[in-house]
Amino acid sequence: MTSKSKSDKKFGRFRRGPLENIATAIIGLGVFMLMQPFSIFLYSHSFKFILFGTLAFVVVSHFPDE
Repeated sequence: MTSKSKSDKKFGRFRRGPLENIATAIIGLGVFMLMQPFSIFLYSHSFKFILFGTLAFVVVSHFPDE
């Protein structure tokens, strides 16, 4: 039986695994947008996606595992 600390209770509904996958998908989408040759609109917004995904990954990596 494990006891949960206050920080685990505060972030109760946030779990690392699924949110890390979402952040990684956003980074991948940004890289795809950067490399595609069809749309200047997608290319011009790709850096925002990569930056947001990276920052989200850094924040989510501090969430509890369980």
